[in-house]
Amino acid sequence: MRGILLSIVGAVFCTACVTSPQTREDLKTSSKNHSSMAIAESHTANRRFEDVAATLQKKWQECFNVNVTTTRKTQSGMTTSKYRDSFHPYTRKVNNSLIEMTLRMTTQGMVMLNKVPEGGEYMVALDVVRLAGNKTRLDWYSPAWGWKENWQATQQWSDGKNVPCPN
Repeated sequence: MRGILLSIVGAVFCTACVTSPQTREDLKTSSKNHSSMAIAESHTANRRFEDVAATLQKKWQECFNVNVTTTRKTQSGMTTSKYRDSFHPYTRKVNNSLIEMTLRMTTQGMVMLNKVPEGGEYMVALDVVRLAGNKTRLDWYSPAWGWKENWQATQQWSDGKNVPCPN
């Protein structure tokens, strides 16, 4: 019992040390400043801004607008926890040369020890930037764990390749 109590206290203190980004800008800054735990990379596509933006909006809705249910069971089959993560892609046209794409996640059925901003945790920030010569730059910001394949797929989609949704 004492071990469980110490584990809970330790988890609370550790969670206090690591806070979730509270804004899109927080996610970008955190990703830039913690390169070993995050992805902050750019990619240039040799396609028109409008074509890249349309493709990415379509693929993000298709691939990232999902619900994932996780169930944990004991060896005897008894369910110990069940929760659902829902991912919400958003697109905002800032001006004729910049589109901000943001992926947020809400969790139901689990107590979150970290402070989650209203509307869900910020998982990915993607800036789609118009460049000269019918080129487009993507600036991606996310945690490293579990997001590399999504970044690679996004790069391929921006290049006009029809690759499947990542797992």
